[in-house]
Amino acid sequence: MERIVSLEEMRKSVETLTAIARQLYEASEDFPAVNRNSKRVLASLEMLRINIEEA
Repeated sequence: MERIVSLEEMRKSVETLTAIARQLYEASEDFPAVNRNSKRVLASLEMLRINIEEA
């Protein structure tokens, strides 16, 4: 059974993930790999946000 997710639900999910990724990024000063990767996650989430806005 397929579940149809609304754009609003996707937007909220991206916002939640962005907040979590930002916390991880800010807490990772002593862990360079985590810092770099969480920054990449934030960039990907920004692209998702833009894609959802354009839909």
